[in-house]
Amino acid sequence: MKRPFNSFLAPKLEEFVLSRQAANRWNTSYNKELHRFDNYIAVNYPDAQILTDEMTSWCNQRLTEKGYSCRTRTAAIWNFIDYARIQKWCDVERRRDLSREASIYVPHYFTSEELSLFFNECDCHFLDLSNRQKSRSNMLNRLEVPVFFRLLLSSGMRTCEARWLKCSDVDFSTGVIKIEKSKGVDQHRVVLHETMLSILQDYNNAMSKLMPGRVHLFPDRNDCSHKPEWESHHFRNIWYKISNERACPYDLRSYYAVANITRWENHGYELSGKLLFLSRSMGHKNIQSTFGYFHITPMLTDKLKRNTEKNFNSILPKLPTDEKE
Repeated sequence: MKRPFNSFLAPKLEEFVLSRQAANRWNTSYNKELHRFDNYIAVNYPDAQILTDEMTSWCNQRLTEKGYSCRTRTAAIWNFIDYARIQKWCDVERRRDLSREASIYVPHYFTSEELSLFFNECDCHFLDLSNRQKSRSNMLNRLEVPVFFRLLLSSGMRTCEARWLKCSDVDFSTGVIKIEKSKGVDQHRVVLHETMLSILQDYNNAMSKLMPGRVHLFPDRNDCSHKPEWESHHFRNIWYKISNERACPYDLRSYYAVANITRWENHGYELSGKLLFLSRSMGHKNIQSTFGYFHITPMLTDKLKRNTEKNFNSILPKLPTDEKE
């Protein structure tokens, strides 16, 4: 049964949810925080009829939160408030960016050996599991997970973009993928390398036999997109069999950016053109987000530091905290 909203905002919250779903912009993780905010309003402002700035104190950064965790918790509420402002029934101040701060997390830089061990373990793990336990979920994971992580590595997609892909978003003849649904509003295109396209073609043929007529490229047993826990759970199970280093699925996207930037070292590159192409391919809203990866790029970073010395940090911004899903 659908969980109802309880405060005076209930009709507007329902309207917001429907509008996001209709625009294919709904994120199921919004449900929890919208209901928490709704309960806060219902308990603390039971007689209210108008959303006020005071009520948004629920979104203030808590002592136990970093900037990124605060933004994750409050993203749904600020999106709702933005919607309300557009609909002109609310004039609450937009304060969603007050908690921005530099990210302290440094993505893991995979070595060639680590990647080889990871994907070998990934293939063997799911092959063995599906042979021992022939459930539908295990059979799906056997096909999906190895290809899902390879797609992240070879395309630089955000993990949510890959999870939300539909079969109709992929041109299996040209290798062009339309990213229609992402963390932001911008749509973009990704062109696969021919080796990844070949893998995806074989994968799609196998999946079509196991789940004919499916909608999603990487479906769960009900042909819905997987939740974030799916990718995290399987990544941890595989990664920590080969390494004790801290890493997460999103680091494959970072590796894609770093690997591309590092290759420019050997080409006498035109920085502006290559950087712009990489930025658009990764779906960055502005090129400053792409610049952030220079801080974690081996060799190229050292070269820039040698050439710019004390001005290095003023030239390249820190890796943005809102880059992750």
